[in-house]
Amino acid sequence: MSSGNAAVTEDAHHDAPTAAFETSFHADQIIAVNAKGITMKKSVLSIEEPEPKKAVRADRPPTEGFATIVDGHFKSEFDTIEAAEVSGRKLKTAYPMLQVQIYDAAMRVRTLLS
Repeated sequence: MSSGNAAVTEDAHHDAPTAAFETSFHADQIIAVNAKGITMKKSVLSIEEPEPKKAVRADRPPTEGFATIVDGHFKSEFDTIEAAEVSGRKLKTAYPMLQVQIYDAAMRVRTLLS
């Protein structure tokens, strides 16, 4: 190994050859200098807590709000009955052969759109 190469600093995470690279850490990026003296910047990806997802199951009715049921299958969920009816009527107009129902989760009642 030649003496002109940079040495590994104390911040290096792994056991690398002494002449391989020099690394310094900053808040948002890692700056590394390789054996040839070329500076490389790499972004550090931060791991954030993901938001809990609301599990939507097609085989179970929703517990709140309203939903459209197309040919016996739960499809879209809505906060208001008006929004569910508008969506259901658009489907029924475009595809008259479908059986479209509105499901009220609070009352557990299905209403057929005609």
